Order: sequence, then C-alpha cells, then structure tokens
Amino acid sequence: MSFHPRQPRTLLAYAALLDRSVERITEVSADAREFDREEIYRLADVWDNNTAALFAAAAARFRWARSLQARWALRWMADLGPERRAWVIEQTAAAGVPVERFLRRPAPEPATGPGEWRRFHRGFMMAELEGTGGELTEGLAAEYDLPTAGLRGLMVERRGADRLVGWCELELPRRYAGGDLRVARLTVHFEDPEELRFDSGRDTTGLSLDAGPDGVVLRLGAAGVLRCRSVRLDLDDDWEGSPTGRRFAAAHPERRGRRGVRQWTLPVFRSAGGPADAGWVLRAAMVAARRVRFAGSAADAPLRAVTTALAGAGPRILAAGAVRRRADRNAAFEALVADWFRRGGPDFAEAVTGYVTVPEELRPVGPRARPTVRALPARLALVLYRLPATPAEYGPPAHARLTFAQPPAGDPDAPWVLRSQGFEHSFALAFTLDAFRCTALPEPAPDRLVFGPHLTATGTPGPH
Repeated sequence: MSFHPRQPRTLLAYAALLDRSVERITEVSADAREFDREEIYRLADVWDNNTAALFAAAAARFRWARSLQARWALRWMADLGPERRAWVIEQTAAAGVPVERFLRRPAPEPATGPGEWRRFHRGFMMAELEGTGGELTEGLAAEYDLPTAGLRGLMVERRGADRLVGWCELELPRRYAGGDLRVARLTVHFEDPEELRFDSGRDTTGLSLDAGPDGVVLRLGAAGVLRCRSVRLDLDDDWEGSPTGRRFAAAHPERRGRRGVRQWTLPVFRSAGGPADAGWVLRAAMVAARRVRFAGSAADAPLRAVTTALAGAGPRILAAGAVRRRADRNAAFEALVADWFRRGGPDFAEAVTGYVTVPEELRPVGPRARPTVRALPARLALVLYRLPATPAEYGPPAHARLTFAQPPAGDPDAPWVLRSQGFEHSFALAFTLDAFRCTALPEPAPDRLVFGPHLTATGTPGPH
C-alpha cells in the first residue's frame, strides 16, 4: 500500500484500517464454508460512525488539520472497548503505521474471575461459568424461579471453518420483590459444545444449570440439552432491585469517571461537496454489509459487491483529498465514486440507494430474489429459533431460520454460497449437534425442510 509521503502518520493509519477491514471481509466471506458472520459485522460496524472523519481528514487543506482529525478519530475509534483498541493497534502495526502511542491508556479491567458476576453495562451483569461455578448457579436459583423459566430464543452457528458458537435466551420470573421489571432476561453464550439436542415439540419450560468437573450442562425443560466446557451468562435485570446487584454494588462501588473518557460524539471538521458525498456512499455500503448482524439477512447481504467496489479505497481516498483546487478535488471524488459503482455493479448500487444519487443505468429495477435452499450438497451454517418476548410487542414475532453453505448450481468446484429458508407462525424445529458435523443433501419444500436424520423443520414459509 503506497501513500503520498507528506501525509501524516495518523491519516495513513486511518486509511490502512479501512483497507484491512475490506480485505478481511473479503477473506471471511469468499466461501460460505468459512463464513464468519460476527467478524464481518464487527468490521463493517467500525465504518458506520468513523467514515465522515476519514473523508474530512483526507480533504483538509493543511497537514496539521489532517493529522489532528485523524488522531481524534483513531482515539475515538479505539476507546470503544478493549477489543476495538487491540484491533486498531494490531492492524495499524501490521500495515507499517503503528499508532499505539497516540491512543489513550485503556481503562482498568474489572478484578473478577470465573464464577463471579461483574457489571457489564448499567442493568446488565456478566459472569463466566466453568466447572467450579456452583455458588453462582445456587445464587441464580435462590433469586429466580428457574423451573418456570421460559425459552425465548436459541441460535447455533458456524464461525469460520471449525468453530461453533451460540446462545439461548430465557425469561426468569423473580423470587424476590421490588424493582421495575417482572422478569429478568438471561442469555447463555456457549462455544464448541460437546453435546447439543433440541426439540421444540417438547416442553421448553424450565432451566437447569449444573457445573461440575466435566464442564457445564444446561437443560431446557424436556426439549433440549447443552453440554460444553464453559458458558458466559448475561443477566439483564433491575440493577438496584436485584439482591445480586446490590451485593455487587456494595463490594465494587463505581469508580469516578477518569479524565479523557470516550466522548459520545466524534468531532468532525466540516466537509461538503465531493468528499462528503463519497463518504456517504462508503458508509452506506458498509451499513449494507453490516446487515449480516441479522441471521435472516446474512445470505443476501451484498458482500461481494461491496468488497469488490471498495478494494484499495484507502490510498485512492487520500489521493483524491490531496488535490488542491476545490473544483478539481470534487471532480476527483466524483470519479472515485463512479468507479466504485462501475466495479460493484447493480448490487452495490442497490446497497447505497436512498443515501446518494445512483446513476440511472445502475438503478435496481426490482428486489433481488433471495437465495433459497436447494437439493445440493450442503453444510449447516446457522439455526435460529425465536419465540415472542414478554411483552410480545417489544420483540420479533415467532420465527425460525436455517442457513446452509452450498455450491453454486452447475459449478460444484466454485466457492460455496449461503442459502437460507425461514418459517413463521406455527412451526416446529428439532436438531442435534451432528447436523453441524455432516455434509448432506437437504430435502427442501415450502413448508418443510429435512437435513438427513439430524434436523427437521416444518411450518409456514416466512420472510425472516
């Protein structure tokens, strides 16, 4: 990656982060058998609130202004949390423009270990549960009526080529009085399960959590069993009303805010004309890529169009911003955007429609057909099961989503793609861990999908 030597280091690093984000999204989305939905979401999400500052810095007239805007943006970007800060440091160092010395020192991590609650965000608490977490499970059973817990959702998905991750969400009726909420919400996150069975046709009421030397075993009534080495518990409850919350607050009082904490709004120099329009296009494209956050949208997110269009965008943005005359600079950014449209094609144009003016010849003439599951060799990529929350109007309707990695029709040697099928209203889902371990031929029908002996789903076809 070659940049103009007069550009400040912070701006070079900023542009390098964009290029490395696009390159990594290209890698993990190239073949559906190695698809990583969470990593794509994290990378695309960086450029929702950090795009305008990049173009403002690139188009700034003076070198000190470019350096200052880029430094503000890098600090703001890295202050989101420890993972984001580590990513900024690692990626800029790999690109040859390290910026760690420009960043603020990280906030101290909470001094808690496995089996102990820690404050995550306001009313949220988090804990790691391993084989020695008996006290934590006993505390949950004392404060919440686990035998009447209601299942509200379950998801299992492949992350990359080898990992399996997932979560199950439950509503826990309280045993204690007080507080604003009638029920708490517990989300159990797990990774690489050793055993997993689920059948929505059986009773899903009740939660059992057992931690022992062989790991953690979770039972969902008579409907499901999960066994793995450890899990992460996220508890959403009224912080001040919960006995656990009050005990934690007494033992770990909140620290006074440290000087220089993350600002909620990133200061951005004024930018108009070509640079601002190009920034809107890039942001809209990354927001379209970020749609993979929703399980039902992962199969039809325009990732290939976005990464093809934006490949190598960093140095081209800096080159356009370095043009001195305003009219010529606007023309350079207009030419850059036109080339993005040309390279990305109709799928890229559809992704940014509504944000900017799309060339007439590239405007979509209608919605694209969703990629549906076919009777081709397949590997299960994702299973999502959702029931309405309490109260129902605050959550999505009941639905299920199954996503598979399959080869393109007529070209079995090409990179595999994602295809999905959804059900809603009255539906049933049963599957075991072996569904993720095999390659088989699915049997799709409008109201039914069978994947060998390991997975069966029936119901009304739905858009989710």
